[in-house]
Amino acid sequence: MSNLVIGLSLVGVVLAWVIVRYSSVMKTQRSKVQEQSLKDQKYKRVLEKARVAEREDKIFKAQTGHVSSQLSLAKEYELTSISQAIFWYRKAAGLENEIAQNALARLCRHDPEDSDGEAKSKYWEQVVLAKRKEPEALYQLGYYQVTAYGTEADTDAGIKNIVVAAEKGYVEAQLFLGDWYVAEINQQKAPLLAFGWRVRAAISHDVKGCIKTAFCYQSGVGVAKDRARAIYWLERAAEMGSGEAQFLAAKMHLGSDANDTAIAYVWFSIAHAFGHKTARSERDDAAQYVGIESILASQSVANSVYKILRHQPVALHTVIDLLDRVYGRQSYRPVEDVLASLTAGELSGDTAQADAIASRDGEAECVNVPDSTVSSEQDSGLERKSRVKVETESQDDDSADTSGAQNATATKEYQQQNWATSWDSLSTENDKL
Repeated sequence: MSNLVIGLSLVGVVLAWVIVRYSSVMKTQRSKVQEQSLKDQKYKRVLEKARVAEREDKIFKAQTGHVSSQLSLAKEYELTSISQAIFWYRKAAGLENEIAQNALARLCRHDPEDSDGEAKSKYWEQVVLAKRKEPEALYQLGYYQVTAYGTEADTDAGIKNIVVAAEKGYVEAQLFLGDWYVAEINQQKAPLLAFGWRVRAAISHDVKGCIKTAFCYQSGVGVAKDRARAIYWLERAAEMGSGEAQFLAAKMHLGSDANDTAIAYVWFSIAHAFGHKTARSERDDAAQYVGIESILASQSVANSVYKILRHQPVALHTVIDLLDRVYGRQSYRPVEDVLASLTAGELSGDTAQADAIASRDGEAECVNVPDSTVSSEQDSGLERKSRVKVETESQDDDSADTSGAQNATATKEYQQQNWATSWDSLSTENDKL
């Protein structure tokens, strides 16, 4: 019995020790867990404070022009806020960072809060492309800057970019400057520079450039009015197959004499063949002032010219030379060194120098060039028809008197013509300014 009690007592003691030990160990472990939890919380607070401090430092740096910080913030916001990402990319882009500029070209169109996002993306695309100094990109960027498309208006920077493109020979830029320097919104108009840029476009064999140069001579924009020079540049554009130039060349010939009216009839006929809507009615009106034999000759000339113009490109002065010989016309030709000066850009920046060149151009004499690419046999036939008309009119005094009266009427009608309709239709790009 005593041995059993002793055994149970020992077991109870051991069990009590185990329980006490287990409780002590658990208490120690709970204490350690609590301590670790407190340490973790404290570490998280410290880490959060460090993160907040780092972000505040990054924002401070970004606000003070640190590009890397701006890019970092923008990249973070791409996942949460496109608008904020664009904000910081724009900051970096303003410091000429190409990564930011490319990002803006990519992101702006996806900003749901910006209705002008598509335009802004296109603007930044041109900013990136213009870094390569390609004329088309420079012109497009300048156009966006002048017209405030996708960006705030910056006329000075825009015109500077367009001038660079124009000096590289980009015709669209030359035409834009030709319009800009006489545009109503331009407070510093320079008609002489407008004339110079239009001539440079014309020298590049551009139809619009030729027509706009003719308009300068017809209206006295930057240069003295000169009918012969206006006709020359219109006929150069007409040789390129422009129905509008052919129509205007015809109108410029009206109101002088029967010979010029016959040439007008030729150009009206060709313009009609090239699809000009009102050329036919104008041609029929002009026919009232041309004798029947002259009409037949003019129709023959028009048919020959049309056959030439159908096959573009046509060699320079081919049709002009033909008309000169058939109608005994003394045509203007620009002096070559003047054109070379214009091509070199001497009208683009120096008004005094431009004035001198324009003066030299004004002193150029009209010349009659005898050569032509048209066959001599065909040309002789046309000349004979034209001469029959001239001889017939000179032999009939009554007919001459009638012709004189008709020409006087034609001159009056020419002076009363509303040129705005035709010329303005060629300048619709001015509406973009």
